[in-house]
Amino acid sequence: MIEKNINALKKAIQLEKDGIDFYLKSANKAKNIFTKTIFEELAREEENHIKAINKIYEDLKNKSIKIEWVTSGSKDNIEKVFQEALVEKAKKSKSDLEALNLALDFEDKSIKYYERLAKNSKDNFERRFYLTLSYEERGHYLKIMDSIQYISDPTGWYYVKERSMVDGG
Repeated sequence: MIEKNINALKKAIQLEKDGIDFYLKSANKAKNIFTKTIFEELAREEENHIKAINKIYEDLKNKSIKIEWVTSGSKDNIEKVFQEALVEKAKKSKSDLEALNLALDFEDKSIKYYERLAKNSKDNFERRFYLTLSYEERGHYLKIMDSIQYISDPTGWYYVKERSMVDGG
């Protein structure tokens, strides 16, 4: 049973490393600072996932699990990126939008992988860990969707996020 868990964790670490690689390459190719910053933030969050997975990997090898999960993402960091980008007004870039759409696919695959591991798990701690990872990746998915919306229509994005009033009140 432990060997199966260790193999799943190794694959999870590789998924996260692939994510870091993709996000850093995408950040380097980004045409505007907004997209670049989003990709850099996502890469940092994936690094935090690897730290948590490595901790559990070590615990499993030692046949003891005691880890506290801390959400890797900071809502403040991403919100700050959106606010700072309003000053610059992100420019539409076909290549940036394509990279963000690829990122959506990448996150979707990660979500499904972690949910499948959780579903097949008999251990409550293990199930919770994989579900937490899937929720973290879902958060990335939503950030990427926000980014696509922002680049495509900054004014509309801001209008929705700020819950602007149409009646002037």
